[in-house]
Formats: sequence, C-alpha cells, structure tokens
Amino acid sequence: MRRWRPWLISLLVTCVIFGYLLSQIELTQLVDAAVSMDPTYLWMFTILLLLGTVARAIRFWLLLGKSVSVSLLILITMSRNLFIDLLPARLGELSYVYLLTKRGGKATEDGLASVFLAILFDLIALAPLLLLAILIVGSGSNTSRTLLATCAIILGLAGFSVMRLVVPVGNWATKRIAMNERSSWFEKFIKLVKRTVEALREVQHRKIFAQVLLVSMVVRLCKFGSYYFLVLAIMTPLGYPPAALGFFRVFLGVVSAELAAALPISGLGGFGTFEAAWTLSFTQLGFSTEHAVMSGILAHAVSQIVEYVLGIIALAYLMRPGVKES
Repeated sequence: MRRWRPWLISLLVTCVIFGYLLSQIELTQLVDAAVSMDPTYLWMFTILLLLGTVARAIRFWLLLGKSVSVSLLILITMSRNLFIDLLPARLGELSYVYLLTKRGGKATEDGLASVFLAILFDLIALAPLLLLAILIVGSGSNTSRTLLATCAIILGLAGFSVMRLVVPVGNWATKRIAMNERSSWFEKFIKLVKRTVEALREVQHRKIFAQVLLVSMVVRLCKFGSYYFLVLAIMTPLGYPPAALGFFRVFLGVVSAELAAALPISGLGGFGTFEAAWTLSFTQLGFSTEHAVMSGILAHAVSQIVEYVLGIIALAYLMRPGVKES
C-alpha cells in the first residue's frame, strides 16, 4: 500500500483503456443513457444486491459454525465488498479476515479458512451456471462451445478437488517445509498455515457441504441477477426489449468482466479492465460496440457507487469505539 508504482500502473491501465473506450462513443450518448435508466429495474438491482450480501453473510455464518451473529457478518460483508472493489486480485478478502478478528472476536485462522472455502464454493456454484449458460446461449462454432463447456466442468471439478485435498496436502506441505526452514518469521507463517488447515478440517467435519453449496448458489444467482436488472435498466431505454436480454446471455457477458476485474493487473477499482472485458463479451453476444461500451461503463459505475455507499456506512459503524459482536 505504501509503494507508488502499483498505483501508478493501475492508473495508467485505467486511463489507457478508458481513453480507447470513450473514443468509441460520444459523451453525450453516455450522459443521455445514464439519465434515462429505468428506476424500477435499478430498484430490483439494489434489492438483489442486498439479498446477495445477506446470503453471503449467512454462508460465512455456516462456515464459522454459527459462532458470530448474522447481523455483524452482514456489516463485515458490506465492508468486504467495498475493499474487494477497490483492490485487485481479491486482496480485499483480507479486510473480511481483519474485521472478523477485530469485531467478531474470531481467530485469524478461522477467518482465513472461511474465506478460502467461500471462494472454492463460489467456483463450484459458478460452474453449473456457466455450463448452462453456454449450452443455452451458445458461443460461435460447436468446437468453441464444447471447449467453453469443458472449461466450466473443469472449473467446478477443480474447486471440489481443492476443497477435498487442501487438508491432507496442507498437512504434508507444512511438515516438509518446516523441516528445511528455521527463521522465526517463517516458523510463525507455518504455524498460521497449520492452524488454518486445522480450521478447514473442523469445517469439513461438520458436514455442511450441501447447505453451504445451496447458499452459494443463491449468492451467485443474486449477484448475476442484480447485474441482469442493471443491464435492463440501461439497455431497455436504448431500444432493447427485455425478451432480447436473456438472463444467461447477460450472465456470460458479466462473468468475463468480473474475472477481468479480479486480475492482479487491473485499473483502480477494477475500472478499465472490467469495461474492456464487458465490451468484448457483449459485442461477441451481438450488441453494438457503442451500446456495449456504454452499458459496461454505466453498469460498473452504478454497482460501485451502491457498494461504496453501503461499505462506507457499514465500515464507519464497525470501526466505532466499543462496537463488538452482539
């Protein structure tokens, strides 16, 4: 955080990509599209966004053995969403661990274990949705469709395999590494990894896979459902009937944009890489370049503003002196 070069690189990425995207449209078009957004669909977007936050908090509640109140986890999740949007490569997940230890009274390893499992469950829940979207919407030739479907299946299997193997592999790796390393800093790190692996084992022994997977499906559907209504809010005033904006069609476009924003090298707050991937995906799905650019910029801006506001309010409440788990 103290080094200026990564921030400069992110700023340059944002400026270069936005410079190109804005050259494809007129600013007046973007302003007109923003002003004409459908408020009904915007409300549906906000409601689903909030429901997704609650579902994500419930998933953490299950993974933590119901030892932290859901209300506190909702506030922590809102704050986490703020930092996820601001920092690249999902570094914002660490804000959840920090707040869970400071305000929830949980050990660091419990936070690391729950966030690690949550990411794996996200992958497993995303795979069938991605596969279904590919089969329904299609993608060019049969060869490319088969390749994408195979990638979706591999994604789900990889997440499930890592979840099953992380404990035995983690135990083996820490023992092997500890035998060859004697520095005090590394010993502390190995100790933390061991405790995290133990926390993962405890979660697995609770046999809550089906429950957490079901909640994870709700999390994914709320997330992409909220984006779907956001796209409706932007695109219906531009002349696209709701029937032409199928859920899985929008889903495919949003997935690529979300993955691009999570890359280690991205713009500030994901701006730039998100819009570029969105534009590329939506043009491939049949939208005009102008509308793909405008919808990407507006969708990202609106979603970020809403999550920033919710995150700042939640963080301000959590960081007040004397606030602790209820």
